[in-house]
Order: sequence, then structure tokens, then C-alpha cells
Amino acid sequence: MSLPLILCLLAIVASIVIGYKFKFNTGVIALAFAFIIGNLVMGLKVNDIVAFWPTTIVFYLLSIALFFNYATENGTMDVLGKKLLYAMGGNAKLIPLAIAAVSAIVGGLGAGASTPAIVGPFCFVMALSAGCDPVLTAVAITFGNLLGSNNPFNGYGGLIGKKLILENATGELMAMEAEAAETYASSAAMYCWLNTIMICVIVILVFYFARKGFKAQKVAVAEPPKFNELQKTNFILLLVAFFFMVVPAILSAWIKTPFIKALAAFCQPQVIMIIGAVLCAFLKLGKEKDIIRKIPISTIVMIVGVYTLIKVAAKAGLIDWVSAMLAGSIPAWLLPGAIVLFAGFLSFFSSSTSTVMPLMYPMVPGLVAAFAAKGVAINPVALYTCIFFGGLSTACSPFSTGGALTIASCPDNQVKEELSNKMIVVALIVPVITIIAAELGLFNFFTV
Repeated sequence: MSLPLILCLLAIVASIVIGYKFKFNTGVIALAFAFIIGNLVMGLKVNDIVAFWPTTIVFYLLSIALFFNYATENGTMDVLGKKLLYAMGGNAKLIPLAIAAVSAIVGGLGAGASTPAIVGPFCFVMALSAGCDPVLTAVAITFGNLLGSNNPFNGYGGLIGKKLILENATGELMAMEAEAAETYASSAAMYCWLNTIMICVIVILVFYFARKGFKAQKVAVAEPPKFNELQKTNFILLLVAFFFMVVPAILSAWIKTPFIKALAAFCQPQVIMIIGAVLCAFLKLGKEKDIIRKIPISTIVMIVGVYTLIKVAAKAGLIDWVSAMLAGSIPAWLLPGAIVLFAGFLSFFSSSTSTVMPLMYPMVPGLVAAFAAKGVAINPVALYTCIFFGGLSTACSPFSTGGALTIASCPDNQVKEELSNKMIVVALIVPVITIIAAELGLFNFFTV
């Protein structure tokens, strides 16, 4: 391990500890470390380090805040939450499970990683109105979404996984014929998704019982107030935005025409929310200056700082170091847990689909062949699942896209700030649950 990498790893730990101990923004500390180590130790240019900033995530956070802050400010979200709670009869015990189900359906319909941005504001308002635990609510949104959005038919993660498995099947180690490789990849991707459904349900139930969601008291709810004219306009705008964020993405998965493809490409959630924010301003649904002041700058700074530091660490050889450790002499019984641990570590600050899966999926055929040569049979589906969900297990981290979107969708600024720290702990617990499941052989039910 090189000196810059050692310094980066120490800096990550130090940033979190110092921020927690002295109540400083962890992102500011991490950003300072990124510039010091990146520039003075590694010789990177300052502009190169600035280029590591997660502009996509930041833009998502800004667009969510600008659009949904109007509905929060004028009371639309509050009335909507009361209406949803009233429709459920005030049964707070069912709310987290209902949120998980709604997230799974919306994610499965094609919203994918954008699901927290679409359902989060409504779900949080309903849950907070009923006194439901915010951590449990965030877990239900995150892992409910993963239940549906990673299918191999129209789910982004599932399709990426299928593509990578297909590339492995036609590579040098397996060298399958095209038709056989397609069948193999389709089956493996489907089985990975079924395993993912199982572990997502386990995670949601673990937190449901750990956070005592089953003890939530039934809330006595009066008939909710009607929307006033301002709120009615805002609610209609929310419905229109929801339509354009979800429907074109679904249509593009099934209807392959240039128009639908172009429409889906334009109707990304951040685009729709920015346009929605402009319409809210023109319709005078709230005071624009107040809306801008409520943008969660503290959360954005934390995400930018830590993400930049981890990218400097990657430049220092973090990914190569982890890959070398994984490819080393690991006992067969430890392999599933080790893969989950490495995948979770890599994806804590980055994207599972764009970083972890392309890096680690090509290792599977070689690992299977290497252990087969030792007389040990390894189930490739189990290894693919360990990588797939190992990376997704930290999706609730505030430094990942999914976690950042989930936290940003909470309309209560105080709860939002508390979630930023608490979800770091959750992102450390879920990989442990996943490691236990992997070591117990729960991912070995299916094989190809």
C-alpha cells in the first residue's frame, strides 16, 4: 500500500471522527484533506481535484430542494401527508411496510435510482405526521426501491448486471457460444435479482423490528383539511411532474421509437423538477428567496467533501489495492463475506453500477475456476449476488446517490440533518447483515 493511499484512508477516518466529536461538517474537513494530500503529496492539480466533485448528485439535491420546498412551504405536503395517513386509518404500524411496497412498485415500473426523489417527499410527510421513525422510513424507501428497480427486465442495475455477466460468459475463461451465453446471463441475472429480493426483505424487517415499527401507536386522525387554491395548484403540478418523471421511462423500456427515446432522455427527474420550480415561482406558490434559503447546503457540503476525498483515494490506488486483496489467498468459506465487504466498502462513497460491478464482476469466472482447480465448487450466482447486493448494501449512505436523494427528499430540515449522520451507521450495519446472509449460504439457493 502506497503512502498516499495510507494517508487517504487515515484522512477518511479522521474526517468522520473529528466531525462527529466536535460537531463540525465532515465534508469541510474531508475536502481540506483532499486538497492537502492530492496536491502536496500526490502532485495533482487543484483543478483536477475540483473535477472530482459529484456534480450529478449536487444537481439532484438542488433540483429536489427547489421544487419540493414550494410544496413544503405553502403547506401542500402537510395536507397531503394527513390525507394519506387518513386513508390508512391512522395505522402507523403499516406505514413503513406500505412505503417499502410503494417504493418497490415505482422503482420496478422504471423510475430506478430516481425513486427516492419521486416518492420520498410524500412518504416522509406521511411517516412524520404519524410519528414514524425517520431512519426506518429512509430504510423502507431505499431498500423498497432496490426490491423493484434492480430487475433484469427494465431495472438499471439488473440490466447492467446482465450485460456484465454476458461479457464474462463470452470471455476467455468461459468462451460460451452466443446463444448459450445469453441464456446463462439471463438466468444468472434473474437469480441475482431473486436473491436481492430476499435480502432486501430481510433488511427491511430487521430495521422494522429493531426500530420498533411494530409498536407504533395508531394515530387518531381527524378528516384532513381540503387543499386551498394555492395548494390545489401545487398538488396538480406535483402530479404532472410525477407523470413525466415516471411514464416516459416506463414507455422507453417497452416501446422502442425515436420519439419515446428522446422524450425519456429529456424527462429526467432533475430536469422536470427544475422546470417545476420555475413554474412554481411564476405561479407565486411560495417566496423564492425563502425556498432558496432552505436548500440543504450543509448536507451538500458533506457529500461533496467526502466524495472528493474518496476519489483522491481512488487515484492513489484504492481500487487496485482492494482488487489485489480479493484476488489473493482467501479461504473458500470466507470468500462470500469478503466479496460483500469489499463491494460495500467501494460503493460506500461511489456508485455500485458504475464502479463496483464493472470492477468486480469480471473477477467471478476466474475465482470460480481457481477454486475449482483446488477441488472446491463455488456457485457463481452467489458471487455475483455478493457483488451486486454488497455494493447496494451501502446505497443508504448519504455519500451515495441513493442515500443522498433519500435524505434530501425529507421535507423537515432538522430531521434531514439528523438523518445525514444516522444513515452512515445504517450503511455500516446493512453490509454486516448481508455478510451473515452470504456466509449462511442464503445466496446459494439458485445456480446456473
